Amino acid sequence: MRVRFQAPLGFSVLLCISLLLAITLPLSAQVSGNGNPAGRIAVATSVLNQLSDLDAGFLIPKTFEKVSEAYERYTGVVREGESIRDIERAYSEFDAAVIQARERLTRVNEMLMVPLGKRAAARRANAPAMVPDAYEAAEKRLERAISRLEDDRVSDAFSLGQEAAGLYDDARSSVIEMSLIGTARIGLSEAEKKDWDRLAPASFEQARRLMDEVTGALDRGELLTAALRNKAQAADYAVRRAIGLAARIDSLRRDPGNWERMLLSRQDLARQAADVAGIAADFLADEPQAIIKESLRTLSAKQDSLVLLLQRADANAAASSAEADSLRQAIEQQQIRLSSMVEEFQLDLQRRKEALDRERRELREYLYEKTQLDAAAQARERFADSESIVTRESGRLILRLIGISFRAGRTELPADAHGLLARLGEFLALYPQTRVAVEGHTDATGKEDKNIELSKARAEAVMGSLADQSGVSTERMTSSGLGSAQPIASNNTRSGREQNRRIDVVLTFSRDP
Repeated sequence: MRVRFQAPLGFSVLLCISLLLAITLPLSAQVSGNGNPAGRIAVATSVLNQLSDLDAGFLIPKTFEKVSEAYERYTGVVREGESIRDIERAYSEFDAAVIQARERLTRVNEMLMVPLGKRAAARRANAPAMVPDAYEAAEKRLERAISRLEDDRVSDAFSLGQEAAGLYDDARSSVIEMSLIGTARIGLSEAEKKDWDRLAPASFEQARRLMDEVTGALDRGELLTAALRNKAQAADYAVRRAIGLAARIDSLRRDPGNWERMLLSRQDLARQAADVAGIAADFLADEPQAIIKESLRTLSAKQDSLVLLLQRADANAAASSAEADSLRQAIEQQQIRLSSMVEEFQLDLQRRKEALDRERRELREYLYEKTQLDAAAQARERFADSESIVTRESGRLILRLIGISFRAGRTELPADAHGLLARLGEFLALYPQTRVAVEGHTDATGKEDKNIELSKARAEAVMGSLADQSGVSTERMTSSGLGSAQPIASNNTRSGREQNRRIDVVLTFSRDP
């Protein structure tokens, strides 16, 4: 497994070489003129500590051991008050050992720069604690390389160093994989042990596919980008969702009556309305909503009939008032019961509407996120790394067209840019709902107001080419010139200035369906 990182892996090596400069002065020059034995020992001790701080005990163990032995002999003859000749002889041996250690330390850092950088990166990722076995295997391979180099077996040392670099990379990659999908992998494994993947096969298949995509990206050495982190989060969500569905299905299958109760609960409100209205409800042929509507119509008709009867009773005689009162009370009771049922049914409809709205919002957000992920994947597939750098951030997809490099002070499109722009137009046609911003950039040569004008003209040239040759609508495109305000490389070199004379194409995705 290999994961490429942009961290400065050679930083620790450069630090070691710079610190070596602090002890490049021969020890004899440092202690000459210092006749005080205690002072001479202090200088020698400082030099030994400097070598120790540079990890000489690990990088040149045999040579560092010789330096330590020479130091012990030198300090011993000084403390025992030996003759000046013996002291100088012991000191010369220590001085020679230090010089040899310095030379070998420099050679180790030069020959094993890559594995030492990888080692530092693995330690920063806490690989010794997270994956101790993998990290220890890399350490042993590096120790063998160091041992071969001290024995002047340079070829063997270099080969072992490359192997160690790969093992350090594997250790760090394992830590990253654990942080991305470790929890999801454990949950998936536990669910499979319970045979839950058989209850929700489609959901578990989707979860496995997302997990495999993340693992495959790490195995291929892809950069740890925001897109990869988002995919890992999607895989984790898919695993949790599959487990939740399987748990619900498992609960239902343990009691077959649960299925019946779930269906009958939907019919309960409609049955109550039908009973009050006195109509026969056929739940095999009609939906609950239709039965409620028919019940309301029947009750309304009954109410009208009762009112008519009351009017006739009043007209006939006062003796029928008692019967009319009874009928009114019956109507009022029916109205109360009906109102209660209608209110409950309306609340149920409102809850269902809210649930449907929530599902629509989630689907819209999912489609919005998926469109961006698909667009980023399409861009990386269509354009080589030497043509475009594709990044994604908060609803925007940025295509940095490093394959188009304008000549200094010129706005004409390079001849080799038309093929890239044609493919860019085909890509933009796949996402017609996006807004396209074409941003021009220059190097830092010349005055900034001229650079802004020049970068604006270059952006307009690219936008015009997209509109004329690829048919991209100018209504969805804008252009702007940013001058030299956003460099991507040093303006102190010709190569850096060529990279800064570039075009960025920014796609903005709409959340509207």
